[in-house]
Amino acid sequence: MVAIYLAVTIVALLAISFTVAILVESSLVNQRTKQQQEATTRLALEISQSFNSDADTLYSLALTRAQEMGGRVLIMDTDAVVQIDSASYQTGFMLPYREVRDVLIGGKEAAFGFHKISTGADKGALKLSGSANWAVYYTAPITQGGKYLGAVLFSAMIQDVEDSVADIIAEVAIVFGIVAAVMVVLSFTLSGFVTKPIVELTHAIRRMGKQGSGVRVKVHGQGEVAELGRAFNRMSEQIEAHDRVRDEFVSNASHELKTPLATMKLLSESILYEENPDPAEMRELFEDVNHEVDRMSNVITDLLRLVQFDEGQPLLHRENVDLKDIAERVVSRLKPLAENKGIALNFTGSSAMIFGEERQIEQAVVNLIENAVKYTDAGHVDASVKQTGSEAQLIVKDTGIGIPEDAIPHLFERFYRVDKARSRGTGGTGLGLAIVERIITLHGGFITVESELGHGSTFTVHLPLADGEE
Repeated sequence: MVAIYLAVTIVALLAISFTVAILVESSLVNQRTKQQQEATTRLALEISQSFNSDADTLYSLALTRAQEMGGRVLIMDTDAVVQIDSASYQTGFMLPYREVRDVLIGGKEAAFGFHKISTGADKGALKLSGSANWAVYYTAPITQGGKYLGAVLFSAMIQDVEDSVADIIAEVAIVFGIVAAVMVVLSFTLSGFVTKPIVELTHAIRRMGKQGSGVRVKVHGQGEVAELGRAFNRMSEQIEAHDRVRDEFVSNASHELKTPLATMKLLSESILYEENPDPAEMRELFEDVNHEVDRMSNVITDLLRLVQFDEGQPLLHRENVDLKDIAERVVSRLKPLAENKGIALNFTGSSAMIFGEERQIEQAVVNLIENAVKYTDAGHVDASVKQTGSEAQLIVKDTGIGIPEDAIPHLFERFYRVDKARSRGTGGTGLGLAIVERIITLHGGFITVESELGHGSTFTVHLPLADGEE
């Protein structure tokens, strides 16, 4: 990038320098030619007044003016034949130059042209020696009473202007070279500081590709590069957290599946090696095996459901449903479970329409109320539905064992159990509340928990009302 910017800058500076040189040269040349053309026109007027004088007088005038004007004067007749030459070199020669034809034939009042005088040339309007030089030939007509008598040609060097421009270009080139060198050094030096964080970030990304996680970059200051570094660190932290959750998930899932398998193996071996099994004892063993199979089946079912949620499975059958009807139906279905434990399961509520997938909402309600019943040994479980403002609320309150305050933030983590021994005893998988949380989140809601150890818990589900409901 630095090299590209430098190349663009240098090309731009070269273009600017070249343009300035052309403009300077054009200005100086225009100024010089204008002045000398005006002097040539005045000289033609002066010669026309002395044109009928003898040759010596005209030669003396031409020589004097040539010396004063810093060039060479040639006086021609109407056929472009030189009659007087201040350098006494081309007298009698016809000059075939365009600017001569322009005034004698073309009728122009003045003309000039540029000519390159070759090294050691003995031709042209100037006789020079040395290297090639540029000269300008100025012409003006000699007239009397509107009649053409001939023309005057004044030739003067303009190489000094070219040399001045060349000197300027040389000085500009030197300055440009110094500036370009300084720019290159400063650019690559500064780019080292600018690109260092990017290089470090690139190396960090490569390290992450090899070791997977635990990679960070140092971030200094502000700006886009610093923000990029912070974004990388956040991404690295998220990857580590994801890996940690994945490892814990795999470990817990393996443990949850291994436990019933180990139990079934032990029970199967007991049956297998029993020589004279008692039918009643065999029935009890098979019931235990059946219980463990159900337990493992529940774990697998819950795991598959969570995988579907993690993959962003859409809610395909969303419609307006009454949360009161769903909760009332679930309470009616779970009452026998509560009665078996000797506790009361009550429901109160009013209509609250929500937009969601009824099957999923019902699953969440079942998990919450069933959880409350399982962890309540005496007393009652109360479920209620109400409409508050722009949301529907499902409240499940129990008089159970309660939840320690430090455990509440972890309730919705997968396989988390407050009391592991009791959870397994009740057939829990440790995934019920995680499923509830995912279902409610997919429906745009959230869950709050209030609990006091030994005095029960209250779970409140907040869901947005369906459109048109307030």
